[in-house]
Amino acid sequence: MIILPVEQWLQEVLAGDTKLVALLPKYPGANPCIYGYVAPDNAPYPVVIYSYHSGSDVYGSGTARIMSHLVYQVKAVGEGATFANLAPIADRIDELLHGASGGVTGLSVLSCMREAPVAYPEIQNGIQYRHLGGLYRLQVRPEEV
Repeated sequence: MIILPVEQWLQEVLAGDTKLVALLPKYPGANPCIYGYVAPDNAPYPVVIYSYHSGSDVYGSGTARIMSHLVYQVKAVGEGATFANLAPIADRIDELLHGASGGVTGLSVLSCMREAPVAYPEIQNGIQYRHLGGLYRLQVRPEEV
């Protein structure tokens, strides 16, 4: 499944950057607050969340899957009534991902480009949260065995 190595690549790129990690609190155990899909209930804010949004496969002859186009939402999430404290985090995410390429075992990331910004508020249990980031299209292909 191509999703798992893509998410490993995202985690490595984001958590491996000292500038981004310096902007985030540490979860107990000294891990930076960067998560796939959801943060733990007791995670300190702000956090970075990445999640699969949509995608499509590119086929060659017959059933041979050549590559995939995957869209991920990658965003900073924080408590409060303003986006101001999230802007440096979202900017750093964009610096890291827009134009990036690379790979992990079993996967080549040919390109990663932001295709749309993301910004919205929500209220949960009377607490305001803000989300700021982008939708990133990754062109990926499995490494040949």
